[in-house]
Amino acid sequence: MSEQRPPNEFEQANQQEQAGLVKEFIAFLRENKKFWMIPLLLALLAIGALLILGGTAAAPFIYTLF
Repeated sequence: MSEQRPPNEFEQANQQEQAGLVKEFIAFLRENKKFWMIPLLLALLAIGALLILGGTAAAPFIYTLF
């Protein structure tokens, strides 16, 4: 029989609750002091939303903005 050994750090991390993508990213920004990335990501999200909405019935309303 094998004897029980205490779990290492990797195994303990596996037992913890998994953080979501957004929580993980916010923790990354806080820890690494990368707050300058927030406006870039917001701009990319806005452009992506415009691209997606450009192919829908909302397109005429978006085109009037520009």
